[in-house]
Amino acid sequence: MEQRSTSKSISSDDPIVGVVGAPHGVRGEVKVQPRTDVAGRFQKGSRLLCDGMGELVIASVRGAADVPIVRFEGHTSRTDAERIRGRFLRVSRADARRAAQGGYLWADLLGLRAETPDGRSLGTVSEMIRAGETDVLVVRADGSREELLFPAIASVVREVDVAGRRIVVVPQEILE
Repeated sequence: MEQRSTSKSISSDDPIVGVVGAPHGVRGEVKVQPRTDVAGRFQKGSRLLCDGMGELVIASVRGAADVPIVRFEGHTSRTDAERIRGRFLRVSRADARRAAQGGYLWADLLGLRAETPDGRSLGTVSEMIRAGETDVLVVRADGSREELLFPAIASVVREVDVAGRRIVVVPQEILE
């Protein structure tokens, strides 16, 4: 798979790029749990949509990239931080696509028909999961509860045709 997915959001709504975690200190800072592969998504001046709150602008960021400590403009106390705790942070689908630079959003892959290179139908992509550093396609076999798992790597995922609503995968047993 040439392009990696860049948003772990699987909703048809605006992609989720993070979840506001616990307050950090007394000055309005919060820990953010990123749900994006876009480096620099959380930087000073970034505008994010916060569920139930509207747009938030990042005033400062510090700490590690895997759990940044963020303060949003207008949020200067621990009480302010508590009000946004547990809320999803999103970007517009257009912003997510620009940041993807030719990659795919997880939501783009849901519902695609999975087939082998010779055209044999395997089912429909029903879910995406992250296993370590690898995205994994969960394909539900047609007319069955059986699920097939395919790592989203170039040797397995040979083609993604979002417009044609299909994805070509090579099952592991064929690769061996």
